[in-house]
Order: sequence, then C-alpha cells, then structure tokens
Amino acid sequence: MRTTKEQQRDEEPSIDDMRYDIAEREAMNMNVSEIIDLLLDGCIGLNEMPSIEIKDEWNQIFNSK
Repeated sequence: MRTTKEQQRDEEPSIDDMRYDIAEREAMNMNVSEIIDLLLDGCIGLNEMPSIEIKDEWNQIFNSK
C-alpha cells in the first residue's frame, strides 16, 4: 500500500498541504477513462478554489477517519 504525504505529516496542514492531499487522494482513485476525460475537457484546479472550500473538503475527507 502507498503511503501518502497526509499520513506522514505530524503537524496541522497548511492550505497548500490540504490542496495537495485532496489532489493526491483524487489521483489515486481515478481510472484511465477519468484521466482521459480530464485531459480532453480540463478542469478547474484546486489552486483556484477558495481556502474555505479547501478546508471544508479536506475535513470531509480526512477528518472522517
């Protein structure tokens, strides 16, 4: 099993850390057809999302353990 940066972190994550964690989780769960769709159609990057939305998303994903 792959170890993520989120699993290795001892301190509170910064917003940039949270963005990376979300992107890493999504990338690990994507299949080839989703990657092809992304390459064809693009997306709005996590760097474009407001910090509060990043915090909310991160908490939903990683604080539900």
